[in-house]
Amino acid sequence: MADDGMLLNFSMPTGPLTAAPSFKGGPWRARRGAQLDFKRWQSKQSGDSVKSKDFTPSAPTKESRLVADDVAEFHLSRPAKRQRLGGDVDYVPQASSQNERTSTENRHASHHQRAPLKEVVSSLFTYNPQSTTQAQNENGEPSEEPVLPSNAPLTDEMETFVSLGLSVDLAGHLTKKMGLIAPTAIQKAAVTRLVREDTDAFIQAETGSGKTLAYCLPIIQRLMALSMEEKAVHRDSGLFAIILAPTRELSKQISAVLDSLLRCAHWIVAGTVIGGEKKKSEKARLRKGLNILVATPGRLADHLNHTEALNVSNVRWLVLDEGDRLMELGFENDIQKIISALNLRMRARKSSESLGAKLPAKRTTILCSATMKMDVQKLGEISLKDAAHIQGDPNELQSETSQREQSAFSAPTQLKQSYAIVPAKLRLVTLVSVLKRAFIRKGAVTKVIVFISCADSVDFHFSAFARADDEPEATSEAQNQEQERGKTLRRDVPAPTLTDLPTQAPSPVISTPENPVTAFRLHGSLQQAVRTSTLQAFTKSTAPAVLFCTDVASRGLDLPSVDLVVEYDPAFSKDEHLHRIGRTARAGREGRACVFLMPGEEEGYVEVLKSGRRDGGIGMKREGAEELLKKGFAPPKQTSGVVKTGGGSGREWEERATAWQLGVERWALADATVLERARRAFQSFIRAYATHVVTERQYFNIKALHLGHLAKAFGLRDKPGSINVPGMRPGASKKTDRRAGNVAGARGGKDKEEGEAPAMTDEQEAKRKMRMMSRAMGGASEFNLG
Repeated sequence: MADDGMLLNFSMPTGPLTAAPSFKGGPWRARRGAQLDFKRWQSKQSGDSVKSKDFTPSAPTKESRLVADDVAEFHLSRPAKRQRLGGDVDYVPQASSQNERTSTENRHASHHQRAPLKEVVSSLFTYNPQSTTQAQNENGEPSEEPVLPSNAPLTDEMETFVSLGLSVDLAGHLTKKMGLIAPTAIQKAAVTRLVREDTDAFIQAETGSGKTLAYCLPIIQRLMALSMEEKAVHRDSGLFAIILAPTRELSKQISAVLDSLLRCAHWIVAGTVIGGEKKKSEKARLRKGLNILVATPGRLADHLNHTEALNVSNVRWLVLDEGDRLMELGFENDIQKIISALNLRMRARKSSESLGAKLPAKRTTILCSATMKMDVQKLGEISLKDAAHIQGDPNELQSETSQREQSAFSAPTQLKQSYAIVPAKLRLVTLVSVLKRAFIRKGAVTKVIVFISCADSVDFHFSAFARADDEPEATSEAQNQEQERGKTLRRDVPAPTLTDLPTQAPSPVISTPENPVTAFRLHGSLQQAVRTSTLQAFTKSTAPAVLFCTDVASRGLDLPSVDLVVEYDPAFSKDEHLHRIGRTARAGREGRACVFLMPGEEEGYVEVLKSGRRDGGIGMKREGAEELLKKGFAPPKQTSGVVKTGGGSGREWEERATAWQLGVERWALADATVLERARRAFQSFIRAYATHVVTERQYFNIKALHLGHLAKAFGLRDKPGSINVPGMRPGASKKTDRRAGNVAGARGGKDKEEGEAPAMTDEQEAKRKMRMMSRAMGGASEFNLG
């Protein structure tokens, strides 16, 4: 061919010729990884800067394009993915320096830059539901006007114990030895009538008003008067009075009150049979002789059938304390058996007994309850005959309207109540903040009770508050130093096993150097001896203390110096709520109570709380989670003489709360025992949540719970579907156990009762009774959730 004079000019690359390969076959991740490898290799050959410092790939070959090494290399080059929990973002990668703290979208936009391995932190303050009542406060700020206590002792100088008809010795003992200056309104009304009359009575009064003395003083006064006639009363004289209580703890407390009263009449002997110890020792106590017996219905019914030494033919006083609780716990049949046995043996007593003519001709039955519910009325029909209705009215209001108001079961007027709207993710850190604030000043708060729904949750929260707390600073500098040192997950304190968890321990989490706090735990799964010793230690403690407990401590217990009650989990019924908050503001003293509610449907429960107050809820205060967190996690204003500014952001409390939450999550991950305890607590809480009474279940919809957010309140990073605990597998129980009315499975396999276990010889009969009672209640009972 002839040369036409045209020249072709090609620009050749400086490196070796390599055609762009085609990537076919295999997974798309492997193909994409191979493409990225080729692009990086081309950039290196052209002299461009390598974006990934520690990556030096070689030219891709045919053999290395679709192998597993390419897949692993691809994963290293990709940015970290957000972890999701329950559908929403709960964890985000933490920036390793201040320069890297850009938005999540910018960090994920560049797929060519290899992201370093990040530390996972808790995103507590994102994707939280908003409160539906945040914009409105119907009642405004609570009134600061002084309120007269509704359960305080009477102040009239003429209202003394002598004026009630008590002897000078007994009245002097109350004043000089027990420090009681004047009676309360219910004590005045009950003692005045029962000392002079042999009539059945129904005593109705609010918590903390002194009902125990209201029925104990008339019995002791009548026995002291009887003993003055030829010294007739002594240990061998027989049993004259029986006091029935629903729980062992309340029985112990009544016995302690009797022991204090009988120090002025040492010849009258009182004792208890409540279970929790060997029957042999109880039978020995009965053979030795008692004049006043405090018992639980199940154990007393068992002794009436099997203990010959128990002679009840001279019993002239029968007291049923906390009648509503006696019926709720299923003791109706036992009480019927006890009353039938008393009637039968009283008629069959020998006429030659020396005290027969001096005792009252008929037995006096006293029923005590704060409510007039249907089950209490039924108990009254079983036990009472022509009973007098005794109420304490300190204002002496005689109108029918005021009497109806006084008959309603309500909280003491001097009790300051509040409710906190706290999202599920912030529940644990908010509880820490509330307790930190409560104990921040020495002497301001002596004792706090935190009520929790189930025993597993009590154990977890006790261990979380008893762990070592180094108060980490949530600053970027501290986080960078931790990453540079290459720290692994921190184990603050080796957690004890599930079986050797103590019942009391120091709480560094809420303590200060000037005000150390001791934490206690109490629930029905503990042995009776342990429960008794723990309650006594908390009661007698003069140092600041916090008690984590179930409803085992909600009924009738007079715990001194309790300044604050926190309902971390709302009560299963309105009545139980009023009994819980009744542990403070007793006998006219001031007290505070706060209940935690989650945004959404639970906020409707506020109307139930308001109905339990005589002022209609005007004195109740609403608090938000952010407000409470600021108070508890605000950084110190001055350290070592230097004022901390925190960079001027004004949200140091948020960083400190996040750091504390991260410490709990690390602590749980670092120990398998703690992690299992947290998982058990989470599952037990979910099951207990469905056991509210039918009338209030509309506010506690288990389907509305965000399980992913709620898991963070137990220090868990697991997805809810992966939280499995041996023996508590979801779906493993029968269908009846999943029903809201059946609480036998609410504790995840733990059915030990917090109250008193009926001492039945047939164990199957006792279990059958518990199941029947659960269906009848339509809600939860404390011993199933203990």
